[in-house]
Amino acid sequence: MATFEIKTKRAMNVQGDYVDAGLSVQVSSMFSNPFDEVDKINYAFIRVHGIDLKPEGYLSLGYLEYRIV
Repeated sequence: MATFEIKTKRAMNVQGDYVDAGLSVQVSSMFSNPFDEVDKINYAFIRVHGIDLKPEGYLSLGYLEYRIV
């Protein structure tokens, strides 16, 4: 099982809240690409930072980047 750090690539507006580039969470996954479990990434952002990226469509590699920790 690998642990990934997911970061925002750029500043964005999420439901009226300003989110700066570099805001990050960590998730673990059995897959080599954490975006195979995109809901897990969204729940991590909700749990840690209180922001929901799903309604805005920000749960993609266009807005987020990852690396293995």
